[in-house]
Amino acid sequence: MRLTKSGKTFGVELLVDDETLRAVGLVSAQWGVLEIEFDGLLGILLRLPATASIAPKQIPQAFDRRAKLFRDCAALALDDQPRLRDDLVGIINEATSARGQRDDVIHGHWHLGRKKGHLGPAVTVINRRPNFKARLKNMSANQVEDVAPTISQITAKFIWWRTINVQDPPPA
Repeated sequence: MRLTKSGKTFGVELLVDDETLRAVGLVSAQWGVLEIEFDGLLGILLRLPATASIAPKQIPQAFDRRAKLFRDCAALALDDQPRLRDDLVGIINEATSARGQRDDVIHGHWHLGRKKGHLGPAVTVINRRPNFKARLKNMSANQVEDVAPTISQITAKFIWWRTINVQDPPPA
């Protein structure tokens, strides 16, 4: 039975090693940074006059809906700058692609799995669309951890794009 540092016990024991749990946490933390940069740049585009016609009263919570809104904003705001628009949409698409890997790591049920007769970390993921279907993925701690730098590199691209292409407003 695993205890927290404060001595509390868990109701459900995770059958996964500490190295894998650390890797899952790293993926989660990197995704949090990506979302902050993603949402910050989306917010900048939504405040432009060119995007006023599509600016929602409330930003969607679902990542894929925000990504669609982001692409639509880029198309309107950067209509006269196709290279900048295409660069930004490419980064948005990379983030959307990485989201699938992140979702497997973060939303899956971690447990021990068997691969070629050996026990090791595995994650069961439920695909909800088009039908509920469970999928088992055997993933080592290193494979899980490799998702984090992918996310981090995409975050760096958002930061780079914003730094190069967005002027800070003058101080009030």
